[in-house]
Amino acid sequence: MFSKKQKDFIQSLGLKLDFDNLSDDDLVKIEDAVADKLQRSGFDANNEPTSVGKMCESILDELA
Repeated sequence: MFSKKQKDFIQSLGLKLDFDNLSDDDLVKIEDAVADKLQRSGFDANNEPTSVGKMCESILDELA
């Protein structure tokens, strides 16, 4: 489901998960943490996605 880069990013948000056995609760935790990070630091002053924002969007796309 997630690439190595995406997994590393998710873990950098403080989520220590077993990616081989994700529960529905784990997926909700990922969505909440990534959406929060996207809102806080996902866009530059011109409302263009930053590299962090692009990573967040790619993870949220995987969850959709």
